[in-house]
Amino acid sequence: MSVFRGGKNKGLHYSNLTQPILINCNFVVDSSNGNGLGIRSLKSNGWIRNVFMHTSATPGSNNGALNPNPAAGYALIQFKQNFNIYLGGFSGFVSQLSGSNINISSGLTVGNPYVITSVGTSSAANWQAVGLPMGLVPTVGQSFIATSSAAGVGTGVVQAPAAAGSGIQVVDVIGDPNQEINNASIAANGGAYVLVRFLAATSSSVTTLVATAPANNSVVGMTFYFDQSSADPIMVAGDPSSVN
Repeated sequence: MSVFRGGKNKGLHYSNLTQPILINCNFVVDSSNGNGLGIRSLKSNGWIRNVFMHTSATPGSNNGALNPNPAAGYALIQFKQNFNIYLGGFSGFVSQLSGSNINISSGLTVGNPYVITSVGTSSAANWQAVGLPMGLVPTVGQSFIATSSAAGVGTGVVQAPAAAGSGIQVVDVIGDPNQEINNASIAANGGAYVLVRFLAATSSSVTTLVATAPANNSVVGMTFYFDQSSADPIMVAGDPSSVN
């Protein structure tokens, strides 16, 4: 059996930055959640203090900060510390589901995607009979392509992904984040802020992008890229391609 050992770049990161920092997070959009944050289930690698989005509930507080209740289509990301330079970032979405439950014993369409919403009494073999990949233990949230319309047995339930997905086409950043990454008091206020906007077309006939809230229950994943060091990069004279 072969073992992946990291290849030539194991333990190395080639960059002109002295201390690059990648910060990852994901959260579920939930504008009506009673927590008043506009989201739920924030997960990160320990660097995110808050994510605030529009809420229809009373704006709530988290980690000592009150949700300013941004307009629909915006999210304010608050970090736990300051940084030297904002370099960029990227995002991705996991679609919300249709909301209509389908039992695996009938009603599936071969070739269509489904997500497990309840394992029920259906065994692993029952799930594999309708398309769950071999070797996986069935759990809520797993997706698969149906290979049978009615071979399932038991009370297992799935939903199809929502046809419109998250509804978002583009995410951009508002303002210059480099002006918001050095908070005067991390202990009292938290660290850097980045304000982002979600954009989508109004309709199929009106394609101008406007600020649009992702559909509730969509999962938003984001990665932010900062430089944590104040050191200057090492400049190489001549043709960089000639440097080994």
